[in-house]
Amino acid sequence: MVAPPRALRYPAMARTLSAAARTFVLVPLFFVYTIFKAGYVTWVGKRNRESPKIEQTIQTWSRRFLRIPPVVIKVEGREHVDPNRRYVVVSNHISNFDIPVLFRSIPTPIRFLAKKELYKIPLMGPGMDMAGIVKVDRGGARSTREAVNAAARETYRRGYSLMVFAEGTRSRTGEMADFRTGAVRIARDNEADLLPVVISGSFDINPPGSKLIYPGRVQVTILPPVPSANIEPDQIRSVTDQMRKDMGTVYDELRSVAQ
Repeated sequence: MVAPPRALRYPAMARTLSAAARTFVLVPLFFVYTIFKAGYVTWVGKRNRESPKIEQTIQTWSRRFLRIPPVVIKVEGREHVDPNRRYVVVSNHISNFDIPVLFRSIPTPIRFLAKKELYKIPLMGPGMDMAGIVKVDRGGARSTREAVNAAARETYRRGYSLMVFAEGTRSRTGEMADFRTGAVRIARDNEADLLPVVISGSFDINPPGSKLIYPGRVQVTILPPVPSANIEPDQIRSVTDQMRKDMGTVYDELRSVAQ
């Protein structure tokens, strides 16, 4: 009996070696590229914060980031997005690749909430500020809420929607956790509709605890918007829970199909 080719006998090893090569060669190079692009956005923004070159740079950055593993994206539900409206985009969070995935999937410009620690990286802070990224302190004080709302209003004024990871942090298991009420509060405070978005498949690209990144296919499903105009203060929790239930149902269906 003829033995199968080595590549067929050791597909897992070949996959790991390929992932290692991409991770330890391309990721450091991309980090340098990111710093360079942040500096470029700062330079552009100081001259014109409304320059279309900023959004073009973000899209180019996202596209190249997703080429590293690489990641293939399939999007459903784009018809639910009105490019002339501004939303609070509510998404689950299962991977470090979720942000560029959303940048490439949502058919309207979006910006996200970034923890203040990221602003300590040289050139990154000014670049994110010029790009309209919203800096937050996870302390949870009322002053933080007011600061986020002020930043959200500026985000909407510049023509962007605001993206919020409803679970508050990245999932360590791949399961969808309970949602915090922050997204609904921001939408209600700023008279913006909620846009639920479900991401599936990105968890396995860079699993928690793994230093390697792997090729993958990601499904992004955009659900119909949820109006915030008539949400009363005592309804914020129930609206949040209903959105979590609807998104969780879609997420479980996507995962079952992928298995």
